[in-house]
Amino acid sequence: MRLFWLLSVAIIVAAVGASFLWLPALASALLALPFLYIAVVISLAAYRLSPRGGDLQRKIHALVVAAAGSGGRLLDIGCGSGQLLLRLAKAGQGEFVGLDYWGEDWAYSKSQAEQNAKLEGVSNVSFVHGSASSLPFEDGAFTRIVSCMTFHEVQDVADKTASLTEAMRVLAPGGRFAVIDLFDDTEFYPSRDHALTALRRAGAEIASARNIRELLPMGFPMNTRRVLRDAVLVTGTKPPV
Repeated sequence: MRLFWLLSVAIIVAAVGASFLWLPALASALLALPFLYIAVVISLAAYRLSPRGGDLQRKIHALVVAAAGSGGRLLDIGCGSGQLLLRLAKAGQGEFVGLDYWGEDWAYSKSQAEQNAKLEGVSNVSFVHGSASSLPFEDGAFTRIVSCMTFHEVQDVADKTASLTEAMRVLAPGGRFAVIDLFDDTEFYPSRDHALTALRRAGAEIASARNIRELLPMGFPMNTRRVLRDAVLVTGTKPPV
């Protein structure tokens, strides 16, 4: 967010400065418009997700918590700082595991997630470093699987549905899942049906697949592409063998 604001301001300042020497150079300030638009969208999106701007992140997490059920061992794929995982841990009993790749500074990010759990007074959680496309767990290791806006971000596989297949692999028969991703964005998935078919082939039984906009009111910029316009909540189970 800071980067796009800085780029916008730098281009405008450079254009104004150059215009003192050659007036038509002022027109180059128009080059800042794409960066300015992105900066505004990112800033507004962050505001809408925050408690001050409507607390949309909490409302989205509440949908996942309600769909995930309770009890057993739960895995949050792409847990980030642990916010969703901690809400789930506070909502019911069980064992809670968060997995994330986190990037090059993963050790620091993992420690931050652990610190967040400590600050929230939640002790029945643990965090693991790994990729959603190759989960470091045995088949059927979890009775519940959740994920929020992670699968399209996985960079080590071209086919984003590989992570969906992995999620179903580690979900035990009789288990439940609730995942949100950009399943309606054709840049990541050929179609929503393509993602749902991958889940079914991996053993899932789909209970619901609804765009987030059907479940929660969304204004600008949350209803735009690259934010949450194409986000879909998919829930279901893995039937017993």
